[in-house]
Amino acid sequence: MRFARVHKVSVYTVAVLGLMSLASGGALQGPIGIVIAAGVIASWWAEGALLEKRAYARLQTTLLVLALGVQFARATLFGHGLLDAAVEFAALLQVSRLAYRKTAAEFQQSTALALAHLIAATVLGAGLSYALCFLGFVIALPWALTLGHLRREIEGNYLADARAGRAGVPIDVARILRSRRVVGPGLLVGSSLLSLPIFAITAVLFVLFPRIGLGVFSLRQSRGAATAGLGDEVDLAGHGTIRDDPTIVLRVEPSNLGPNPPSVRPFRLRGAAFDVYNGHAWSRRSLTRTSVLRDAGEYDLFIVRGEQTRRQVSYRLTLDGIDPPVLLLPPGTVRVRVDPRMEAGYPRYPDLTRDAANEVRYSAQDDLGLVYTAYVPEVIADDLGQYNADRSPLDEATTRRYLQLPAVSPEFLALARQLTAPHETAYDKASAVVRHLRSFRYTLDIESGGAERPVEHFLFRSHAGHCEYFSTSMALLLRAAGVPTRNVTGFLGGTYNRYGRFYAIRQGDAHSWVEVYDQRFGWITFDPTPPAREPATRASGLLSEIDAVLEALRARWRRYVVGFDLSTQLRLFQGAARWFDFGGRGRGAHQPAARSPRAEAQRNRPPSHYAFAIGGIAALGAIGWFLSRRSSLRSAPETRSVRDAIALARAFDNAVAARGFSRPSSRSLVAHAKTIRDAGAPIAELATEVADRWAAARYGAQPLTESELDGYKKSLASFDDAKHGQPPRDAPSAASASP
Repeated sequence: MRFARVHKVSVYTVAVLGLMSLASGGALQGPIGIVIAAGVIASWWAEGALLEKRAYARLQTTLLVLALGVQFARATLFGHGLLDAAVEFAALLQVSRLAYRKTAAEFQQSTALALAHLIAATVLGAGLSYALCFLGFVIALPWALTLGHLRREIEGNYLADARAGRAGVPIDVARILRSRRVVGPGLLVGSSLLSLPIFAITAVLFVLFPRIGLGVFSLRQSRGAATAGLGDEVDLAGHGTIRDDPTIVLRVEPSNLGPNPPSVRPFRLRGAAFDVYNGHAWSRRSLTRTSVLRDAGEYDLFIVRGEQTRRQVSYRLTLDGIDPPVLLLPPGTVRVRVDPRMEAGYPRYPDLTRDAANEVRYSAQDDLGLVYTAYVPEVIADDLGQYNADRSPLDEATTRRYLQLPAVSPEFLALARQLTAPHETAYDKASAVVRHLRSFRYTLDIESGGAERPVEHFLFRSHAGHCEYFSTSMALLLRAAGVPTRNVTGFLGGTYNRYGRFYAIRQGDAHSWVEVYDQRFGWITFDPTPPAREPATRASGLLSEIDAVLEALRARWRRYVVGFDLSTQLRLFQGAARWFDFGGRGRGAHQPAARSPRAEAQRNRPPSHYAFAIGGIAALGAIGWFLSRRSSLRSAPETRSVRDAIALARAFDNAVAARGFSRPSSRSLVAHAKTIRDAGAPIAELATEVADRWAAARYGAQPLTESELDGYKKSLASFDDAKHGQPPRDAPSAASASP
């Protein structure tokens, strides 16, 4: 490829990767993203004569100033985020720079802007897509920098003379930019190898200096993704339509995972509770929220007699940013430990609040989500979720709230009496309703959604619906029988990822069930939806395996890169110390070493870590020796070429110095030959020829032959100025010439 085309492609590559990294963090969305993408594509054809027109330059400036005014107005008058507006303008600035690139300076400015975009994207949303952009950027950046520097040197040395059309210009810049011989595969491969030390330096800096806060980027406090069923209202007509949404909301790592966990495990994770039903949708009254007491990073959600002393099962949950910021918890959770986020060198814990319906929310400052561990007593964890740790009694006002009913028909009341009258306890009444509803059919086709009373149409006509119809029907039937009930939404599902060893909970796992109040046990979980409603699973095959690998990479990227802070750094160093703890020296003096013969033999034997370290050092030394040896072998043939070029330069200097044209050490032979030509000296023609040949031998990989060198030396030494029409000037001896 031509030099100009390779340089252009490399700069566009880093520019597009920089913009993509911003887009991966959600900074370029909607119409502004379309405008930027169209501008980058259109700028590719901005070439040649178009860039020389003053009208085009004025148009660029006008559009840029107009964009600045629009972004300022959006940020100050229309509530658009200040940081979002600034990032979008930076992207528009990149489009403007790409559309007006006349010289190497504009190309280098575009590269600098791309680097700034990449840095900004690290805190806007550094997901796995950002990691891919970063990888491509590090590989392509050396190309753009190397070729940009080369182009700048070419233009700086020769462009002015070429444009002025002066005589004696040895190199035509336009011809170099069109040349196919300047840039070859070797240069591209060699420059791309610079990405290896860049990666190494970046990794070291990343480990040594973990992120301690978002700084100015905390101005962008975006909310998480809207999550079905957790808002202020749930409409029966639409709750089941998200069944096929594969977006991951939560990752669960149970402590009792085992060596061969099942591929699907129905984790029930409680989110929000609703108490008011208007005949078509659930809503909830505004309830007073109280702060959950925290001791370091632990929060006690429920104080239940005896449960705190039981053996507990823990679930480590990685929650992506959701809206609203509801803490999803397994039923029966008695306490929660939240992983802190280090800011300004100190651990920062979120504030947890809980309302009377036991909905727990956290204080979300951004869309990074939360990592926490839920602890459930083992007896509860083994009870398939039909248990709730909240056993607080209900007062009269709360009881009335959970008995609220919309207008229902006599047929509905008769069914409620028929199902519940034979039973005395709330638990038995709820079990009877569950048995009746389990005979219905689960479907995502909403047959009853358009009816005036969708629940009654479901109970007496269609006998088919999604989970919201089952839970709503059960709640209303029990309320009609005088049993306090509330509708609960959350998630039920979990697909095992064997690469990341976690269960993925998706938007499609959104579910609805019922909590029934029994005076003996408190709130008890019942799920009337038939077992045919299985957790959402993915199709098998190569694509699903690739998707599982990517999910595992996303999880690890989030934990070890996005979540890397001072506490993670400390754990990393402690792990490294244990790894290098040869012979048990890290146990401390107060812990005596084992004295058994087998332990003593093990202690005296060289540890495998030590052997591994020695092998690694030896391998690195061998690689270094090989590279240095190869470099010396490759440079050996160039030694004579360089020596011959220096000898020719010395002969040139001696000849011109004898004629009063001593060359300063800072001036090249080509530039000095031009000075001699401008002065009209007889030796100018020979000096120009020798200077061009010297440049080709010294920098153009065209070594001098022995006969050429001898010929030029003789010509310079025997040059007769008188034969060319001018006597030699008085000059110092040749010995004083600059070598």
